[in-house]
Amino acid sequence: MMTGMLILFSLFLFIVEAVPPMKIPGAKGESTKDKSTEAESGRPEAPKLGKGRREQRRELAQIDRRVWHLWALSITVTLVLALAILVFFYPALKWRVYTLEPRVLEVLPQLILGLLALVVLESVYIIVKARELMELRNFILTIAADADRLSADYPWDTLTGVLDRRALPDIFQRETSWVDRYRIPLCLVLFDIREFSKINDKEGNLAGDVVLKELARTLQVTVRRSDSILRYGPDEFLCLLPRTDVEGSEAFIRRLGEACRASSRLRDLVVDSGLALYEAGRDANAVLAEAESILAAKREKARSPSVPQPAPEIHPT
Repeated sequence: MMTGMLILFSLFLFIVEAVPPMKIPGAKGESTKDKSTEAESGRPEAPKLGKGRREQRRELAQIDRRVWHLWALSITVTLVLALAILVFFYPALKWRVYTLEPRVLEVLPQLILGLLALVVLESVYIIVKARELMELRNFILTIAADADRLSADYPWDTLTGVLDRRALPDIFQRETSWVDRYRIPLCLVLFDIREFSKINDKEGNLAGDVVLKELARTLQVTVRRSDSILRYGPDEFLCLLPRTDVEGSEAFIRRLGEACRASSRLRDLVVDSGLALYEAGRDANAVLAEAESILAAKREKARSPSVPQPAPEIHPT
C-alpha cells in the first residue's frame, strides 16, 4: 500500500513537471534600427535589439526556474521517502521492538524494490531534464551570438536594409540544423505585395522603393531578435521564425497586417503570405517550395476571383 502511494505520488510529480510552463511565443515586435551607423558605413546595419536582450534574459530566467523546479522535485521525493521509512520503523523505535512480524517480512522485499525503483526513476528523470535545459540554454545563447554576427557575416540589401537573398543558404542551413538537433519548430513566411508592378507603373520606381523600404521597416519592428528577414525577390520578403510553430506564425502574420494598416503608405496595399513549417528530417528546399506554392495560389486566386454559380433551376414534376 505504502509503495503504491509513493509511486502514484511520484507519477503525479512527474506529470506536473513534464508539462512545460514555458511556451515558445510567436514572433512579436522588438527591434529598432540605428540609421546613423548606416550612413557612416554605407551599408545597412543589423537592427539594434534592446527588447531582444530582454526577451533573452526572460527565457534564460524561465530555464533557471525550471532547474529550481527539478531541485524542488528531488527534495520533495527525498523527504517523502524519508517520511515513509520513518513511519515504517516508528513502532520499532518507539517500543523498541526489533523483530518484524511475518506479514511485514512478506511485503518488505516489495517495499524495498519499490523505493529503489522510485529513486532510480527520479534520478534518471532529473538528469535527463537537466541536460535538456542546459542544451536549451546553450541554444538560446548560441542563436543570440549568431544574431550579433549577422552584420559581419552576411550580405545586406542596400535598398531595404534587410538581409540579401545570397545569405539564405547559410542561414537556412544553420536554422534547420538546430531543428534537426533539438526538435524545435521553424516556420517560413514568404510575403509579397499584391500588384506591386502597378505602383511602379502609376507612381514611378521611386514610389515603389519607398513602399519596399516601409514594408521592410515594418517587418523589422515586428520580428524577434532571433528571426531573420531576407529580401527574397523584387517585392518579396522571406522571414525565418525559429522556435515558432504554425499558430505563432499566424499570429505574427496578423500583427504584421495590423502594423501595415497603421502605416500611411501600406494601409491601402494587400500583402499576401505563404506559410510553411519545417520539421526535423524534411527537405528544406521542399519546405521553401511549399511556401512559394501557397503564396502563388493566393496570387492566382486574387487575379481570378471565383464567379458565383447561378442557382440550379427547379423544374416542377
